[in-house]
Amino acid sequence: MMRRTLFTALAAALLAGGASAQPDVSADVAANLRASGKVGERFDGYLGLVGDAPASVRAEMDAVNIKRRAFYTDLAAKRGAKIEEVGATAACRILGSRVLAGQYYQLQDGVWRQREGDTPVARPTYCG
Repeated sequence: MMRRTLFTALAAALLAGGASAQPDVSADVAANLRASGKVGERFDGYLGLVGDAPASVRAEMDAVNIKRRAFYTDLAAKRGAKIEEVGATAACRILGSRVLAGQYYQLQDGVWRQREGDTPVARPTYCG
């Protein structure tokens, strides 16, 4: 129960200040990477390679993940949470709103899934 309360608090923090404060300076880059089909959103709040990709795609993905990690670290320090909890909470938000039809996402089982049409993206059980 305490874990769900923490996730709820972190989700509120992400929604309150996260839309503009999140490392979404790189949101366009992340959106382009997802649209390429080479990169997808992961259950932990980071991007991952879906298959083989050129070094340039990997470098862009790494740059976005570095910015996300910095944001998660900062928010975790402010909220007294673990970085992994902040990332997982961000993943709930990202998976629910940013993965578009045809784009890939990954849950805890490590399997890449492709969103089909308007079918909602399956989200980790901790998303609530």
